[in-house]
Amino acid sequence: MAEVRVLAAPRRDMRHGGELSAPLRPFGEALLVDVAVGGRLVLPGAWVQGEVLTRGEPLPPAPVRAADLRPPAVIVGTPEAAELHWGETVWRLDLGGAVAIPDAARADPHPLSRLRRLALVASGRRDEIGLTLWRDPAFEVPWQDVRLLPRAASWFELAQVPPGMRYADAEAAQGVGRARPRR
Repeated sequence: MAEVRVLAAPRRDMRHGGELSAPLRPFGEALLVDVAVGGRLVLPGAWVQGEVLTRGEPLPPAPVRAADLRPPAVIVGTPEAAELHWGETVWRLDLGGAVAIPDAARADPHPLSRLRRLALVASGRRDEIGLTLWRDPAFEVPWQDVRLLPRAASWFELAQVPPGMRYADAEAAQGVGRARPRR
């Protein structure tokens, strides 16, 4: 049993001047959620399709604090001109055209079936997953997931995101999102 909490609906909660910023446009129809299993937060941030909310039993609303907003990262562009989009922040990836970008790292909200597998992996229940890919011992679920690839932290290192940087700090550093200057 998992509890899925909706943190934000981009078209409703993350627009500025009536528009979504370019990094958030692929997720305009998605939802930003976190997932807890047995009272333990296992997926602090995931972009999911709306179908995720059609299952299960609705719970009373719970407040969402600014610190709860931890959007996952995705990679856009080509190896010659790649960027790491972490929520509304944009970090250049200097891949020199030599590193292939896995399809799994691209912007694509998770359907319910994939979210279920991710929650099982994150809560240590690999044996209950029938698909070989998701049982790979090297598969990790870091919170800034880059589409939940193994060893995703290396993409953050390549993009030179300072170690330990929280998402709110990244917004403030780039002057985007909630840190965007008021007009």
